[in-house]
Amino acid sequence: MKILHINDQAGVACILAKYQILNNTKSKVLSSNEIDKFGILKFYRDYVNIVKPTNYLDYCISQAKDTDIIHIHSKEEIVVKMRKIFGNSKKIILHYHGTDIRGFKLNFSSYQNLRANMNLFAIKVWNSASKVKSRTRLIKMGYYKSFSNLRIDSQKLADAILVSTPDLLSLVPHAKYLPNPVDVEHFSEDNLNVNDDKSNKHALTIKKESGDIEKTLQYCNENNVDLKIDVFDRTNKPLLYQEIPHLLKKYNVYVDIQIVNNKIIESLSKTALESLACGLKVLNYNLKYIDKLPERHDPVNVINQLENIYNKLY
Repeated sequence: MKILHINDQAGVACILAKYQILNNTKSKVLSSNEIDKFGILKFYRDYVNIVKPTNYLDYCISQAKDTDIIHIHSKEEIVVKMRKIFGNSKKIILHYHGTDIRGFKLNFSSYQNLRANMNLFAIKVWNSASKVKSRTRLIKMGYYKSFSNLRIDSQKLADAILVSTPDLLSLVPHAKYLPNPVDVEHFSEDNLNVNDDKSNKHALTIKKESGDIEKTLQYCNENNVDLKIDVFDRTNKPLLYQEIPHLLKKYNVYVDIQIVNNKIIESLSKTALESLACGLKVLNYNLKYIDKLPERHDPVNVINQLENIYNKLY
């Protein structure tokens, strides 16, 4: 069986491809992300082909010709395009990962940080994309008849729909939950985790583009969370994927209370899972401590579950 992963979200496609290959399954990832802000694609360069955005769709189509499973991460428009070209000769998976289906609203400070880190061209695209006129322009250019119809049609045309966290099932009820895999070779307990100077009340949380860190800290304070919480602001200082274990292992606890669109996300984040693999405890959305990586997130278990999903399509 040959697997083609189109697009990557937070390294999930890369990890799936890595462990599929280790399981003697042919697999690769195609990405158009030339910026690679967090160095994820560079870290998994043995499993990824990075293609210029202008050539991306055509390259994806050319590579899909010799593929059994087209596993598309977030890119709904490519689902429609692939089905139009290949008909029912290919099995197509649509995989949602969070904000691609949940969405999020930027608060003012996040918007300012985003603008500060974007180049002039990207700012123009961002500003135009936020206007209704830009949607009309995209439709006229032939991208699609409407964005709501795109979502509906892409889901109808996919042979299976996956979501990466259980809370997303309420947004896509006919989807299947595939747990996020953790690269347990990269995130693991080792000598770097031994630090006698660490305090049991010393904790970390990370400010991300999609969350409201101020509300997270307020929530902890209102609920008498007895931790000294350090905040790493990755919106101002990108943290390379290669360095994440080194940061995590300076702490005993990772605070995983994600508030997006004024709602607490009732699932463990990918960073929380990575923290558990590194030997930290995680304070979750229920204000309960977890001290072990759940077995369902072990990459071998994830790819076995995914293989079963693939096989049921035939």
